Amino acid sequence: MFPPKVAVYNNAEIVDVIKQELPDADIQVFSNPPTEEEVESFSQVEIIFGAPRHLTDIIPRCPNLKWIQSVAAGVDKILKILSNEKVKVNEKIIVTRNGETFAKPLAEHIICQILTTNKGHYKWYDQQKRAVYERESINSKPLSLTSVGILGLGYIGREAARTCKFFGMKVWGMTRTEVPEDQKSPYVDEYRTVSSLHEILSECEYIVNILPSTEHTRGLLSGDAFSYCKNKKTTFINVGRGDVTDEESILKALRNKWLQYAALDVHNPEPLPASSPLWSEPGVIITPHISGGIILYPGYLRDRAELFVKQYRRYINNEPLEYVVDFERGY
Repeated sequence: MFPPKVAVYNNAEIVDVIKQELPDADIQVFSNPPTEEEVESFSQVEIIFGAPRHLTDIIPRCPNLKWIQSVAAGVDKILKILSNEKVKVNEKIIVTRNGETFAKPLAEHIICQILTTNKGHYKWYDQQKRAVYERESINSKPLSLTSVGILGLGYIGREAARTCKFFGMKVWGMTRTEVPEDQKSPYVDEYRTVSSLHEILSECEYIVNILPSTEHTRGLLSGDAFSYCKNKKTTFINVGRGDVTDEESILKALRNKWLQYAALDVHNPEPLPASSPLWSEPGVIITPHISGGIILYPGYLRDRAELFVKQYRRYINNEPLEYVVDFERGY
């Protein structure tokens, strides 16, 4: 069947861009949850474009599905649906993630947290609320004299490394496997694999998690993992997935002064319950999963739509898609 039928989540801006850029494409919009009329035509859908949270009811109803393009960088929810034995889907489905439009907003969020914690802005704000004029309790040093450990060096991690290197920081990067010399980034000074995570934790004043949620990453920073940070007054910045650690481990690390700050943009569970002690714990900085700029800049929907347009053209021309997910690795 040509052109292939494409199911796109019913967002006016995204749909308008796709229809304008791909006038010959067979586009069907779907709601969340889908209407009965929409469901009737899902049997012909070959391609889906949408956010993971919108696809729970859609994927199982598309028996001829061949390709899923996620608007998000993380695809763990999609992989969970596809791995469900009760869901009968094409075993050769390709899943591609959003590997590019989140990189700059995330890197900016990371450097924002590094700068504000380094320069004492959170302490200044607390003093202002208490009408206290005190200078001696706030100490910082140039970022060029600090190190940052970035856990996960995909597209986003490499952009974060570039941004940190601009400020003169020494950049450590953690990857799952060894990186060949000709593939190493000029913005990463030290490469380590997961087996040497303890070295990164002990050497860096800033630890940035950008890892996805997989069986290999869940709980990676739980227990006493942060004890390796105890001599660095470390700030932990999490923009990857909340389940890389847990509430008890973060509280323990802060109370034992292994960590100075925990800047958490992702949580487990999400949204973070009002009953969580993290809200009131000194040193915890909570943001509501906005580091990717999802609600912060105009045009973000167009960026995601244009990513799909680029990928769709590769698909119909039988060219390799970008950001293809490895099901075994989970990213």
